[in-house]
Amino acid sequence: MKTIISMLALVCGLTLLNYSASYAQTKTHKLLIDLNSADTTVQASVLRQVRNLWKELPDTKVEVLVHGSAISFMKKDASPYAMQIEKLQKEGVVFAVCRNTMKRNKLTDADMLPTASFVPAAIAETVLKQEDGWSYQKAGH
Repeated sequence: MKTIISMLALVCGLTLLNYSASYAQTKTHKLLIDLNSADTTVQASVLRQVRNLWKELPDTKVEVLVHGSAISFMKKDASPYAMQIEKLQKEGVVFAVCRNTMKRNKLTDADMLPTASFVPAAIAETVLKQEDGWSYQKAGH
């Protein structure tokens, strides 16, 4: 009887292990990165973090939510990272700019990098993404 129970436990354990491994491979990960810092060190860190994330979880969907003091990160005439942003955008990263921040700074779509997407309000975007199962990462400090 012990042998049968041991064999059953082993089979069930292997089945659970295989299920866990296959689940991890098929799960779609989604990350919202909240960027509201004018600090270019923080901004550069976000770009590196996306690459580091993709080394471990290559199919992760990523949205960088740009608002507040970080608006220069996406400004056509001010962004020191325009080329890196364009490259990541082509690889699937969404760079979403807050229209409330744009209004406050008297900016238009034409002032932003062509890779920009737009959301009405950063705070609302955060709520909607989290309700849809996205993980949240605050950039910087």
